[in-house]
Amino acid sequence: MAIASSGAVSFSDLRTEFVGGSAAISYSDLYRGGSNIRTKAANNTGVNLAASVPTSGTINMTNFRSTAKAFRFTYTSGATNQNAATLFGDDYAVNYPKEIVIDSGVELGATSTSEEALELPSGGVGAITVTNNGTLSGAGGAAGQDGGDAFETAVAVAVVNNGVIRAGGGGGGDGGMGSYESITWYAYSYSYNSWLVRTSDTTVEYLNVRQFRLNGYYPTLTSYGVWRRGTYYGWNGIFHQYQIGQASTVYSNGGVGGVGQGYNQAAGTGASGFNNAGDGGDGGSFGQPGTSGANGNVLSGEVRGVAGNYIRGFSLLSSFSGSGSVQGSTA
Repeated sequence: MAIASSGAVSFSDLRTEFVGGSAAISYSDLYRGGSNIRTKAANNTGVNLAASVPTSGTINMTNFRSTAKAFRFTYTSGATNQNAATLFGDDYAVNYPKEIVIDSGVELGATSTSEEALELPSGGVGAITVTNNGTLSGAGGAAGQDGGDAFETAVAVAVVNNGVIRAGGGGGGDGGMGSYESITWYAYSYSYNSWLVRTSDTTVEYLNVRQFRLNGYYPTLTSYGVWRRGTYYGWNGIFHQYQIGQASTVYSNGGVGGVGQGYNQAAGTGASGFNNAGDGGDGGSFGQPGTSGANGNVLSGEVRGVAGNYIRGFSLLSSFSGSGSVQGSTA
């Protein structure tokens, strides 16, 4: 607890905040730069909460008003893919209290599912506290992919959440492949009594409807008339003219799934599938899975992506408190 800004301050208060234990202390134990009150490393971008304590010379109770034993970094504006080791530099590995505060109205976000809005990597030493008064947002998943995590820790940490910690939504699955039959029309047949297929000016082949279909050809009546002597090989009689088509199967991909909701990204709607292909599934909102893609008449739709975690490394939390909300799960 920080030293009071006014009123009485005792050596007992200073011992509790900066030294610990119950043994007697003196002012010489409390110079900044010693083992009890540290100076800040050059690459530590936080604030020393005991910066008013002198490193030598005259020292008195006034120097300790509103001080505390900690380095603190405060987010007053938005940022992405933040790493606590970078914030505190060499002091991250020093056994000294460290605090991270996200102000109200400030959002930290992850720009990909391989990143987190805020990460506490291994190597951190000393009591670490994260107080979130703003928003931590994970990245949304691509089509069929899982959403990203909002916060990850590999070290012990106390979290006070008065804002929102929300995992990225899962992406919707792609729709299943579809197919349809296409007929390419390219020739004619002529019939008299039985099926006659005129394949050239000098060749006539006799086939029946069954043979047409077995070979992938589909005859369709286009006209009929009188077959005159001297024309079409000299027969008299009634002819029927057929157009001949060759059947083939055409495949079409399913609709692409929508992206999951994430930092600076709205949940996407799955695209429609055509020609018997399935529609893509919709992306999930923060902390929610997407929907699977619809089946096509050839293949089933792809599986949806699940939401990320609002905290990864939850078992390492020394405490989790506050009046805020969370979206997603833990790991």
